[in-house]
Amino acid sequence: MKRLVVLLVAVLGFGATTFAGNNNSEAFSNSFIYKMNEAKTFDKIASFLQVGFEQKDALEYVFGEATKVMDKAAKNGASVDEATEKAVYFNLGNAKQILSRDQYIKFVGLINLTMINNKMN
Repeated sequence: MKRLVVLLVAVLGFGATTFAGNNNSEAFSNSFIYKMNEAKTFDKIASFLQVGFEQKDALEYVFGEATKVMDKAAKNGASVDEATEKAVYFNLGNAKQILSRDQYIKFVGLINLTMINNKMN
C-alpha cells in the first residue's frame, strides 16, 4: 500500500517537477546528487538496480526532490558536505519505499561506494 501511495505521489508530482537546480556554486553543482539526475547516469543506475517502469519514474522523482533538498540546505547556509548528507538521507529514505529489499541493498552499496570515492578525490 505504501508503494502504491508513493508511486501515485511520484506520478502526479513528476509532471510538475523540474530537475535543474539553482546551483549557487560550482562545488554544489559537482556534487554526485546532481550527477545522479543526469539522464545517462540515471539510466545506468536504473539498469544496475533492474527497476521496472513504475519504479524508474518514482526514483526519478525522488532524485529530483533530493536536489531540491540539497538546494534548500545550501540556501540555509549548509556546507557542501552537510547539504549532500541531507540529500542522501532523503534519497535513501524514499528509495526504500520504492525498491525491493535486494534492489535497496544494491542501491545503498552504490551510494556508499560513490561517497567513499568522492571523499578520496
